[in-house]
Amino acid sequence: MTCLPRGAILPRVRAIGLIGACLLVCLVVAAGCGRPAAATRGGINLKPMTPDAASVAVPMFQVRVVRLQHRRRPDAPVEDIWRLLGTANVPHEKRALWEANDLRLGDGAGLAAERLNELLTETPNRQAHVSELLVRENLDFVISLGGERDALDLLWTDAGGRLLGRHFDQALAQFRFVCRTDPADPAVVRIALAPEVLYGTERMRWIRAERGLIQQMGRDAFVLTDLAAEVALRPGRMLAIGGRAPAEGPGLSFGGAVFFECRGPDMWYQTLILTAQRAAPGPATQGGRVPFLPPPKPRPAAGP
Repeated sequence: MTCLPRGAILPRVRAIGLIGACLLVCLVVAAGCGRPAAATRGGINLKPMTPDAASVAVPMFQVRVVRLQHRRRPDAPVEDIWRLLGTANVPHEKRALWEANDLRLGDGAGLAAERLNELLTETPNRQAHVSELLVRENLDFVISLGGERDALDLLWTDAGGRLLGRHFDQALAQFRFVCRTDPADPAVVRIALAPEVLYGTERMRWIRAERGLIQQMGRDAFVLTDLAAEVALRPGRMLAIGGRAPAEGPGLSFGGAVFFECRGPDMWYQTLILTAQRAAPGPATQGGRVPFLPPPKPRPAAGP
């Protein structure tokens, strides 16, 4: 074997290394042919794609609320409408529990609405407040039962037949509602409702919002969970919620304490009347399926 001088070996090593580098570059380029470049490939999506919010129809409900207050007397219109109302479609056990707590829940249609409109037109000493709400499915809303009270004492019967009681300072009674679509019939609105009492002073607390939990000023709430109910409201019908008249003055039951109020020598009571129907997103339209308490018609001018 012939030995090469040291000065002749180094140039040949450099040449072999250069040839090897060129071959490696050619192999890499050849392997990348036929595939898109890495810069043009999208990133890995670990979350499912959500549809465009504008293309999703959000279920909305138009709710019409009538707060009817009237002085108690035999010819009061509220007593007449309860005779026209049917029994709400709730289980017998739930209806009996409401009655034990002096609460009423009724269902009516056009006949009850027309008769009530006539009585309200003919009878004095009444007050009616109408409001229109546009609510989203599964989001709750509240309807208060009168103003805030310095103190409220309640006695109620729970589902086990036990008599319970509690004292509340700075209390406000209300009903909390949630509207849902009936899976068996899209025209039917299922209304879940529960009575509750807000009490105490406001403080910073966590509340449920559309996008999770947020901190907001609020008050403690006591929910009478055993009295929660759900009613299926069919098109063209209205839901009435009220209390049973106590023998003398407002009682301590939930129905007697929050639906009745003493004003001097007279006792006044109130009834909530609701209608609900599916609505497209946008402002609530006036009226509703049941024409309860329409705008008053102008009286004709008196003759000379």
